[in-house]
Amino acid sequence: MPPILYDKTTDRAASAAQEQEPKPEPAQPPAAKTLRRRSEFAGLLAQSGLRASLYLERKNSINGNVSKSNMSEGAIAAIDDLTLQLKFWGKSSLDEEAFNLLLDDIGYSRDRDGLFDDLLEDIGYANPFFDVTSRTISVDNMRQMYASEPYRIPEQAVFNNGEALMSFVEALFRTADVTGDNVLDYDEVKQMLRKLLGSEPTQEVIDEAFKALDVDGDGQVNVEEFKSFMLKANVNDVSDLSSDFNEAILSPSHSSDLKFVTELEKYCKAHRGVNHHLLQNLATAAFGKKETADLLLRFLSAYSKFNSNFISNINALLEMLDDLYHIEVLSENLEEEMGHYDEETLVEGEKMGIKRESIEGIPHRQLFIELVELLETKLARSYLKFIPDYICEKLTHAIEESMKHGKLGLLAILYFGSEMIVPQIYSYILDGLRLSMGLTNEEAKFFILHIDMDKDHADSLREIIIANCRTKAERLVLVKCTRLLLEARVSFYDSVLKYGSEMSEPVFDVHATDQRCFSDIASRSNILHMCRDHIKGATVLDVGCGTGHLSRELLNRGATKTVGVDISSDMIEAAIVHPGKNRTEYYVVGDAAQLKLELLNTTNQTNLMPGAGFDMGVFDITVASFLFNCMSITEMNQCVGDIHSLLKPGGHFIFIVPHPAFISGCGIESRKYFADRDRLSEQQINDELKTNTYCKTLQDYTDAAITSGFEIVQLEEVRTTPTATSLIVKLRKSGEIASRNNANALNMLPKKLTWSKAAMKHPHNAFIVNIPVEVKEELYEAAMSAYEDGVSVDELDAAGYFPVDSFSALRSFSVSVRNSLLHETGLVLLKGLDLDTFSAMDELADPDQVVACSKLAYYIICSHIGTVDGSVRGKLFDVKNNHINAMDGKNDNVLFSVSDCEASWHTDGASKDKVYDCVGLLCINPSRVGGKSKITNSCNAFDQVENILPQFIMHELTRPIPRDILENGKGRGNDNIGTQLSRADSIMHLRISYNSYPVYVTQKGRMRFRYMRHWIETAHQKVHWRLPTMLRIAMDVLDDTLTEGCCFHERLERGDILICNNSCVAHGRDAFQDVPGQPSRHLVRAWMQCHGVDLYEASKR
Repeated sequence: MPPILYDKTTDRAASAAQEQEPKPEPAQPPAAKTLRRRSEFAGLLAQSGLRASLYLERKNSINGNVSKSNMSEGAIAAIDDLTLQLKFWGKSSLDEEAFNLLLDDIGYSRDRDGLFDDLLEDIGYANPFFDVTSRTISVDNMRQMYASEPYRIPEQAVFNNGEALMSFVEALFRTADVTGDNVLDYDEVKQMLRKLLGSEPTQEVIDEAFKALDVDGDGQVNVEEFKSFMLKANVNDVSDLSSDFNEAILSPSHSSDLKFVTELEKYCKAHRGVNHHLLQNLATAAFGKKETADLLLRFLSAYSKFNSNFISNINALLEMLDDLYHIEVLSENLEEEMGHYDEETLVEGEKMGIKRESIEGIPHRQLFIELVELLETKLARSYLKFIPDYICEKLTHAIEESMKHGKLGLLAILYFGSEMIVPQIYSYILDGLRLSMGLTNEEAKFFILHIDMDKDHADSLREIIIANCRTKAERLVLVKCTRLLLEARVSFYDSVLKYGSEMSEPVFDVHATDQRCFSDIASRSNILHMCRDHIKGATVLDVGCGTGHLSRELLNRGATKTVGVDISSDMIEAAIVHPGKNRTEYYVVGDAAQLKLELLNTTNQTNLMPGAGFDMGVFDITVASFLFNCMSITEMNQCVGDIHSLLKPGGHFIFIVPHPAFISGCGIESRKYFADRDRLSEQQINDELKTNTYCKTLQDYTDAAITSGFEIVQLEEVRTTPTATSLIVKLRKSGEIASRNNANALNMLPKKLTWSKAAMKHPHNAFIVNIPVEVKEELYEAAMSAYEDGVSVDELDAAGYFPVDSFSALRSFSVSVRNSLLHETGLVLLKGLDLDTFSAMDELADPDQVVACSKLAYYIICSHIGTVDGSVRGKLFDVKNNHINAMDGKNDNVLFSVSDCEASWHTDGASKDKVYDCVGLLCINPSRVGGKSKITNSCNAFDQVENILPQFIMHELTRPIPRDILENGKGRGNDNIGTQLSRADSIMHLRISYNSYPVYVTQKGRMRFRYMRHWIETAHQKVHWRLPTMLRIAMDVLDDTLTEGCCFHERLERGDILICNNSCVAHGRDAFQDVPGQPSRHLVRAWMQCHGVDLYEASKR
């Protein structure tokens, strides 16, 4: 077996073979070839330190011992279908006669010569003892083929979840780290390059590689830098918004200023920062009158610590405002805050029993202090000097962070974080004061004045907010600050509850040295019992894992990988050093209240591939043993939401907690079952162990589950110790890839769109849309204006260059275009954009100016239809001939977009981790010779192919298939040392095996089609696999069916904009030639995400 850093010149890589005249290999029997090919992936597994379970499975398959447990559901169904088809033909095995009958039945019209021999060879590669001369293939032989590498590896969790790839890259790092100091120095990188590239690197190459790897510039390469660089993962950004928000609300192209403010107001009013259970319990004096009064005094004493800066914040905002009207309005608010009221307000106060002299000329801050002093007198106690710093810590921090954003941050503080929500919050407090202490209106005047006045103040501030949210950047600041302030209020309420509890000890000691924990002495058998049907082959998340006992037990029972998270570093250390720890057992220190973020930040420690998994789900099972009793309701809700996000569709979450009805001191018998929510109660677990528990109601647990999107599958009450009763709950995430408010392209399966015969006969009527005159006028004017001001496409969003009302006609038109793309035909050809108008508008315009203005106009259209995704190749990509032959095997990592070759039927995007809803093409210069675009419907093709192909061949299009890796960027080859390193043969083997996904995914009227045959073929070549004959047949039939359904095969004209649904429509292009002396063919591509915008529009309707 070669070492990890092997000499590339001895490898059988295709690139090496092309560098020198190939030498004929000595004749080898099929068995020798099979074992040689097999050794590559088995060897990579072994070098990664992983168990070569795949190799053992395949060894059994060679001996004819292929069990259903070693086959995917799709492969099992394919075998069953083959058996049925053979019965129909009166055969017990597949011979050449039956094979040709099969090809006849499916209407296979391509050359069949040698096709059956190729299938026999597939079986021979799967089983070296297969007798090719028998000329027959049994059902068992087919089972062996389905257990071979091209079929089984893409389905193996260790490969398709990135475990093998990440483990191998880490092992690569460890081997290169000769000194064992967990970093690579310059000389170690040099040695690694020599072995990985198979030649002596030049000084320039070494310098370039070291600079690329040393991301933080500290003169050494750590394992995180090395892994991130080598993996080149396409990671979608974590949303800056709450899951309650749709990203489209940020875009002025999709949401007016007023609509944005209205949506943010709805978010605030529904937030727990305004409707916390503490506020509700205070309002009803649920703790009892005396305890409620005491808690109100604690609350207000703490509140006084951070509300003292309100006046200074208003003054600071006044200095930043330019609009005189806004300054006048805010100044009036300031006057009232200082105690200067109009006569009407004073009269209304007197009617309510509030003396004029008790409020006139007295600042509101002074009124608040007087109220606190009154409560101190009534209760004969004071807390002002004893308020712990932790109560206001997050709120103070949120205000400080928001103020860093200047005017926008202050607006968020004063409006969304105060004036808009205060009337509702203060109403709760006022009710509580009246019920618990019998305060009169005169005594509670501070709250009465604010509940009334802050509504008017909010209206004034609202006008200022609306005038300051014109751009996406401004809106994002307002949302971030508002969310930060509201979450800080929740933290404040939680902390007040904690301060009001009698418990002085922490719920859980993060530095615990006693390795026993609640989950280590109870409940394991109950959780394991509920997991029993889902453990085999599962990837498991163990939240609050303690010393890892439950994780190890799950691995012993059939799980393939576990990731444990616990807040105690000592417990995690004990789990890591446990002698029974497995190589696929990972542990990290982390806060379960920030679970997803913690896991995203530790992917290099857990070998969780940062990509599709974090969008669609990483884990099959999540378990949590006595975790939520150590968390507040707020923290639990955040954790459950993250767990739902991290589970795969159909995944399960099993957790156990102390039964809420029988918790000592706050259960049903205490008569404080509702009032004591989130309060701490000391629980005696056994003679030796105590724990402090956050009290919750049963509804708190069910609400957290249902709100996060879980289905409650099972709920059991169990006796975990002789003195303790527990509640164990099993939840399930929906198996459907369903639409959600903040859906991204990966976690939302698009609607299946088919074309009628009428549409296909009359494509010009079905798909061509003429851009209205008023829309074109808006585009011409906007693009020219932006160009003259030096604003580029990349600066448009950030600059907020155009007012919202600049595109009233375009906005309405874009809604209809997007509706056609996502709900009707999936294809739109926009006609009528006259690019020469840009030269007519400026007599001195040169061709470059016309191109720049055309791109601006095009981008504006696309950004109104959806959100332009510029994360991989920039917002707009020039589709031009760069004179690189994309079909030449010597040219690796070359896009067809930069070539003049024919592009066969395809959708855009070859990465498993990145998909696009729609793809657009603007024609600036049409081709002169060839280059016609062709369009067909992949949903129609699916229906036809599914009717034509027997299930065992259709399986080829619905199973995971490896695709070639195309690096982000210009797609013009391996033009730098960084690309060459991450594309070294051994790494590419594993990157490609990870980058496997089906051609078709279907589910209840929804479908995603992802295809380009060329990248499937080159992927198989690079991992040294034969392209399975059954897959070739399936793709032949698919290609022919797509071609038969082609209803558009035309050359795009100058100014045309072709936009396709990238999941339902396949497109292609004929080869073309640029003519000397004529403008070269030039198209501009944009990738768009549209479903989030569509969901937002639907919510408005």
